[in-house]
Amino acid sequence: MKHRGFFQALILSGIVTGLAACSSDEAPLTGRRLSVLTYGSELMPDTDLKKSYLLPEPESVQAWTQAGGLSHHVMQNPAIAPKIMQAWRISIGQGGSRKSVLLAEPVGQKGILYTIDSAGYVQAVSASGGKKIWSALLPEKGSARRVGTIGTGLAVDDTRLFAALGTGEVVALDANNGTELWRVNLHSPIRSAPTVYGGRIFVITADNKLTALAQDDGRTLWQHYAFFESLSLMGKAAPAIDNGVGIAAFASGDVVAFRPENGSILWTESLGASRLNSAGADINDIRARPVIASDKVFVVSSGGLLSALDLKTGGVIWEREIGGVNQPWLAGDMLYVLSSYEELAALEASSGKILWVNKLSQWLDPEKKKKRLTWTGPVMAGSRLILVNSDGKAIAVAPQTGTIIGWDEIDDKGSLPPIVLENTLFFVTENGNLIAYK
Repeated sequence: MKHRGFFQALILSGIVTGLAACSSDEAPLTGRRLSVLTYGSELMPDTDLKKSYLLPEPESVQAWTQAGGLSHHVMQNPAIAPKIMQAWRISIGQGGSRKSVLLAEPVGQKGILYTIDSAGYVQAVSASGGKKIWSALLPEKGSARRVGTIGTGLAVDDTRLFAALGTGEVVALDANNGTELWRVNLHSPIRSAPTVYGGRIFVITADNKLTALAQDDGRTLWQHYAFFESLSLMGKAAPAIDNGVGIAAFASGDVVAFRPENGSILWTESLGASRLNSAGADINDIRARPVIASDKVFVVSSGGLLSALDLKTGGVIWEREIGGVNQPWLAGDMLYVLSSYEELAALEASSGKILWVNKLSQWLDPEKKKKRLTWTGPVMAGSRLILVNSDGKAIAVAPQTGTIIGWDEIDDKGSLPPIVLENTLFFVTENGNLIAYK
C-alpha cells in the first residue's frame, strides 16, 4: 500500500474569506431560467462573494444509524484524529459486479458496525477491531436467482436492524444476535436504503412507490405512488425526515414533502434538466439523498439542478445548474457538492454562491482519455472532505480552499462514501472489503 500523507495533520483556522454577494435590479421572471452561456460549461467561483466561514467544531459520532448518518442527512463535522492510518480490513462478502451492484453503506451504533453485501449477506462486527459478532444470509431460497442486486441498504434503531432487499423484502433482525424478527414483501425491488423515524421505516421501490412500515411488525401503514419513470438510475435516494416533515425524491425528478405519520402530501416540486450536455441530461432521476437543515431542503438531480427549497412550502430559494448523484454535504453555512463532471464545489448554503471549485481527475490516463474515473462523496471528517474514486484512491480536501491535502490507495477498486463512527473512518469498497482508518 502506498501512503502520501493521507489525512495528514493540517492546522485549519476554520475561516475562509471569499468575495460579497451581488444583487440585480431586474424584475424576476417566472419559471426555470436556463443560461445559454453556461449550458455545458464548467463551474466557476462567484468572484463577488465576500464572507468568512467557520467550520463547525468536530464532534465525536457514536451512532451512524442509517444512510446519511441520521434521518435528516446532516452530520456536520464528525471527529477523527488529525492523522490517521489503516487499522484493519475484513471481507463483508460479495463485492460489486456487472450483475450485482454494491449499494449499501455500513451503519453502526453502540460499538457495532453492520454491513450488507450485494448478495444480501449481513454481518455485525466490532467497530474497534473488526471481529465478527454474528452474520445472516437474508434472501430466501431461490430469490437470489430472480434479482441481481439484493443488498440495498441498512438502518439500525436501538435493538433492531432493518435491511432492504432487491427482492422486494424488508427484514427486521435483532441487532444483538441477528435473529430474524419479521419479514414483509412489497412485491417490487427496493432500491433505497431504509430511513427510520418515529417508529416507522420508509423505503422507495423500483416502481417509484414510497412505503411506510411499522417498525414493530412490518405492517404497511401507508403508500404514495409517484409517476413511474421507465428510465432511471440504479439505486434510489433514501428519504430525509426531520421535525415532522419527510422529503422523498423520485426517478421522475419530483421532490415530495410528506407527513411521516400518515403520508399526507404537503407539496411537490419538480427538478428538470439543465446544463448537462450529455446523455445524463435525459435522466431526471434523483439518486442523491436530500438534505434537511432547519427550514431548507437541498436536492441535486442527475438532470442538472441543485436546488435549495423552502421546507414548509417547497418554494425555490435558489438554484444552480449543477447535476450529481452524490448527497451534498452540509457543514455550517457551507454546502459541498460533487457534480456529474467530477467538479467538487463549495457553495454558500444560504445563497447558492460558489466559493471554490476543484476539477477532479476524470481519467486514469489523462493524455489518452482512457479509463474514466468516477468519484463518490464528499464526506467531512475531522475538518477535511473525503472522496474516493473508482480506482480505489481516497483524497482529503481542505474545505476552505478546495486544495487536496493528502491521499491514500484504499483498495484496487472504488468505495462507497465512507462513514464515521467512534472517531474511525470506515470504507466499504467494490471488492467487498470493510476498511477502518483511525
